[in-house]
Amino acid sequence: MPIRYNTCPHCDKRIIFKIEMEDIDSSLYPAPFYLVHKDKACNKLSTLYVDSKLQVAYKELEKKKSITGSKIKTIETLE
Repeated sequence: MPIRYNTCPHCDKRIIFKIEMEDIDSSLYPAPFYLVHKDKACNKLSTLYVDSKLQVAYKELEKKKSITGSKIKTIETLE
């Protein structure tokens, strides 16, 4: 299970999360997923997009809809 490190687009704190290929719609890259920053001060949801190597390509502050119509998975941070 790949562990990824990045920063929260809302509060800029370091985030850690696990993501698998099964968590994304691989028919379109960059593939979106929702991330909930499980921090008492933040606790906000954002949309992150990953490439085929599951590396974050870019982030959006709000919840975006899938353009392919498939369900987007929600992942929580580990910290």
